[in-house]
Amino acid sequence: MSLPGSGAAALSEGEIALIVRRLAAEISRDHEGGIVLVGLLKGSVCLVADLARSIEVPCAIDFLALSPYGAGGERVALAKDLDVDVTGRDVVVAVDIVDRGLTVSYVLRLLAERGAAAVDICTLLDRRVKRLIPVELRYVGAVTGEEYLIGYGLDLEERLRNVPSLVEVDPREIRHSPPESLTRFFEG
Repeated sequence: MSLPGSGAAALSEGEIALIVRRLAAEISRDHEGGIVLVGLLKGSVCLVADLARSIEVPCAIDFLALSPYGAGGERVALAKDLDVDVTGRDVVVAVDIVDRGLTVSYVLRLLAERGAAAVDICTLLDRRVKRLIPVELRYVGAVTGEEYLIGYGLDLEERLRNVPSLVEVDPREIRHSPPESLTRFFEG
């Protein structure tokens, strides 16, 4: 994915919708018996909602929340566990963006230990340039580089997750901006 300059839409709302429909079609084709769709909070909420509306097989929905710990946040801990039993079921884990692979690796191990029949990762964005741990991503929306993106679940200090498109930003320019100056990200 090649992105324009700072402040420009990296993926429009329409482009995201096309990607999500493609991912949902692939998931539906590969899991005719249904799935448990697991979102990783908080970034995956938009993706999970849109995928769930487009997946054409039975679909239970649940969420996991993980928190980083250790030097540099290089480990993850479970902050919110699943309510659904995944034993013997196909699970698709929805992730907004996969960077280093630490979180996804942890989730893959966790769900395998719990007896899931299959665990596939579905990510809107794959940031391969930052990967530390090799992980298999079954469903990938787009590949991105090191640019900082906000919107469609991706945030800057819990702000701007609700921007309907993905926008490349310079975090230094908007980190301390007053809320009223950020409305420009919501305009077409």
